[in-house]
Amino acid sequence: MLRGMSKRSAPLLLFALLSACAHTVEPTTVSWVTQAEAAPRTDALTAEDIVLMREVSDVELSPDAKLIAHVLRVPSALAEPGRAVSQIWLVDAAGKLEPRRFSPTGHSSWSPRWSPDGQRLAFLSKRPGDAHTQVYVLSIDGGEAEPLFAATSSIGAFEWSPDGKQVAYSTARARDAETAAHEAGRDWVVNEDGGTKTRLFAVDLSTGESRELVTSREHVIDFCWAPDSSRLAVRASEQASTDHTMMYSSLYTLEAKLGSAGAELKSLTKTAGKLGHMAWSPDGSQLAFLGAADIHDSTAGIVYVVPSGGGEARALTAGVEATGSWLDWADAGTVLLLAEQGTATTISAVAVAGGAPQALIDAGPICHELSYRAGKSASSRSWAKDGVLACVGDTSSHPREVFAGKLSTRRLTRTTVVNPSLLTRKLGAQEVVQWKAEDGLELEGVVIKPVDFQPGQRYPLAVLPHGGPEGVSLDGWTTRATYPAQLFAGRGYVVFMPNYRGSAGRGTAFAIADHQDLGGKEFTDVLAGIDHLVELGMVDAERVGMGGWSYGGYFSGLAATVYSDRFKAAMIAAAITNWISFTGTTEIEHENSLVHWKLWPWDDMTLAWERSPLAHIKQSKTAALIVHGQADTRVPTGQSLELYRGLAHLGVTTQLVMYPREGHGISENVHGLDFANRFLDWFDVYVKGEGATGE
Repeated sequence: MLRGMSKRSAPLLLFALLSACAHTVEPTTVSWVTQAEAAPRTDALTAEDIVLMREVSDVELSPDAKLIAHVLRVPSALAEPGRAVSQIWLVDAAGKLEPRRFSPTGHSSWSPRWSPDGQRLAFLSKRPGDAHTQVYVLSIDGGEAEPLFAATSSIGAFEWSPDGKQVAYSTARARDAETAAHEAGRDWVVNEDGGTKTRLFAVDLSTGESRELVTSREHVIDFCWAPDSSRLAVRASEQASTDHTMMYSSLYTLEAKLGSAGAELKSLTKTAGKLGHMAWSPDGSQLAFLGAADIHDSTAGIVYVVPSGGGEARALTAGVEATGSWLDWADAGTVLLLAEQGTATTISAVAVAGGAPQALIDAGPICHELSYRAGKSASSRSWAKDGVLACVGDTSSHPREVFAGKLSTRRLTRTTVVNPSLLTRKLGAQEVVQWKAEDGLELEGVVIKPVDFQPGQRYPLAVLPHGGPEGVSLDGWTTRATYPAQLFAGRGYVVFMPNYRGSAGRGTAFAIADHQDLGGKEFTDVLAGIDHLVELGMVDAERVGMGGWSYGGYFSGLAATVYSDRFKAAMIAAAITNWISFTGTTEIEHENSLVHWKLWPWDDMTLAWERSPLAHIKQSKTAALIVHGQADTRVPTGQSLELYRGLAHLGVTTQLVMYPREGHGISENVHGLDFANRFLDWFDVYVKGEGATGE
């Protein structure tokens, strides 16, 4: 049972039906999955395994709920430096037929979208000879993929109209006057109002002719069709900057009947702060969306509903200790919600009439995205019996795969095995750990034990804090190149991934509990967790290191300076080291100051400086590995340079590594391999004390 969820029976009969179902996770009945999972785990996990790991995303159920289209990310070979290729695959939702590749070879394909009749699948791709990314379409029976229409600029997103007569699509296309000015050299930017806005179009599939739908010049972020194909719901902002799209977007509706002319967006409701996923009710009378409590809420995790004709939105889950990430309508009176809750995810039914959400699936994989088909008529209660879900999910033993199942069974079954070699790798046992903060606040996180863990023995500790701070560590697959958790377990470390105050997964109050106190109680939450592991007899308090990215890197910067006496080593990646200079150079200065600090630096320069790792470098004696992508605009490289130069000047053991072409993370395999091994080796040398590391 998770916080804020009630399993008491509700007026709807569907809840009575579902409450009779068990919550146990049964073994899969899919033969190829069963066979693969039976492989003995005898081999060590390597950094090469992680950077070459395949991963699924963007699941899309066919209209008859029999097939699941999904994207498979395939990394490039280490001998061929570069980024991954995306492929589209199909898998049988019932698990009777093995997955098959759908998209042609040789180039990336992504964003699969079924035609309303289920006979064709459209997707985005840029083939040799294409000047722009196009929408391609291919019959499910095979054949050659062809452009659905001739796009004159690269398409970012598209959606079929429910009647199959139109396709709405977005594209970042400059207007003619803007292009002419740029070509004439008049390309200056005034008051940071730069960036090409994304525009919204629709193509008449009977003629191939496109028309622009929005004439009021907003920057279009997201859109979805009304059930009768007459309107679109649109999320848009006045500017195209990252900060504005995150903090100042609004919801609108737009007339989009076949043959209609472009129009201005019509405001749907007043919102404040971040916005997320949205969906029309089956009859088109309402829109459900995810949004923030207010401008200072760090997550868009609350379910709202609003009449589609406009009006005041009603919050349905404001008091629930969860963070919504996806929603859809199960029927005219019920919204399906995927949410992070603690270290797990749940799928719940939220009654539009009110009442506590009812947990439908709260065991099984960690779900990251869903696709839902109602089974019969969404206006009836048949969804409880026949509604089908497809999910991108992972567990502590494997990365993201495709899962499917009916709501009536209350379980999801794994249908793909995209990384068979990982099933032979030895992994450390993973579990959820709970402890109390200094002020009594109950906290939790994820712990991985060393692969050959022996009770009673104390091990070195690798603390890997998540970013955000509104990120969250979940009890699923925890390992990637930037956070090589299981690789640390393979080298004999206990790994600790804490969910400190400010994390997602426990509602708005918990997410904003660090306001005006960044680097304060939230960091001592982590120290209390370390102390708890020491008290359990698992960890050697004299051999502790911390490493993380972004806000997790900020924590690691604090570990290396303010709390240097407690940490032997730190890996500080893409990190804020000086809150004052960061605010003046980041692309998210509003988001940072409004939803994280709830304070601007110039309102309290003393506090902003005091909470900066750079302010405390004179007390540092922690070996600091500092890492940054040279193309990072979220946290500019100056943050790492300031810290590195200060520590180096003071004679503190430090190393700075910059990765060309990388932004706020790592995407190239050779870079990922170097980073993971460098991170592990740094801790082996300075936490374990095993000798010098190379360049």
